[in-house]
Amino acid sequence: MSSTLVSRVLNNKPGVSPGNRARILSIIEKHNYVPNAIARSLVTQKTGAIGVVLETLTNAFFFDFIKGIQDMAEELEYSVVFGGGDNELGLVMNYVDYFSQGRVDGVIAHYTRTTELSEFYEILRRASNFVLVEGDVPGKVFNKVHINNFEGAYRATEHLIKRGCKKIVHFAGEPVWSCANDRAAGFIKALEDYSLPTENAVISANFLEDLSYDIMKKMISGNNIPDGCFAAADKAAFGILRAMHENGLSAPDDIAVIGFDGDIPDTRSIVFPKLTTMRQPFYDVGRESVRMLVSSIENPGALPVTTVFNAEFVQGETA
Repeated sequence: MSSTLVSRVLNNKPGVSPGNRARILSIIEKHNYVPNAIARSLVTQKTGAIGVVLETLTNAFFFDFIKGIQDMAEELEYSVVFGGGDNELGLVMNYVDYFSQGRVDGVIAHYTRTTELSEFYEILRRASNFVLVEGDVPGKVFNKVHINNFEGAYRATEHLIKRGCKKIVHFAGEPVWSCANDRAAGFIKALEDYSLPTENAVISANFLEDLSYDIMKKMISGNNIPDGCFAAADKAAFGILRAMHENGLSAPDDIAVIGFDGDIPDTRSIVFPKLTTMRQPFYDVGRESVRMLVSSIENPGALPVTTVFNAEFVQGETA
């Protein structure tokens, strides 16, 4: 039998008589034959796989994003290979470089550290097809999926203002992250629009629960207590609530607290009230990232696009 006939059977294509198909399938089963994916990719110039690079694979923050990627990739009949960089640029770039050597058809990368984005982009652009999630590089046009962090922060702050809060502070993320800068900017803009004081209103808490806990403890002990807190991450909000709990303060009666992310606390020793937050639609972001990448793979001449998602306000018990 010819190799063309065998190929038709392996790829479930027509043009093979029932008898020949049965004989070929019998031989395949007898010898436990598995098609060589590498050899096939040399012929088709496609691997049928997508590479995904994240700062880390162990943070629960990314789980919805990963689930969205997996679900959409399965729907579009692509396999997914994940690489995590343990929050180290060198490791993240190694994965991007590895994937860019023809091992996958395209790369999805999540990276937002502003001080390294240009360097990261130069590695990422080696991939024939790629989508960058959250990060951006001024002056460069490419496929990207963003969350409107500025708008989400503005709405969160506005919610506190409309509750009657006058002394509002923002527990901000480290400014090397673009999302932290956008959230801080949205917070400040809301204060300015409502003629509220901005001096000393932004406190660096680096998205961390324990650091936010320590900061709020000092504020309470120093009798420098705000009536509203907007945390750049839910982790920080839970730290604020821990310090309040230990000092007999409640949310929202004493201090209204709102977070950002839709995340879970590190601390399990106390029962937190349901946090009011701005939830990032990370499942949808994951799906859109795959849809955008596959569209780029299958339509090589298509122009780059940007998709922007808004954060969803989730009413809890704290603000």
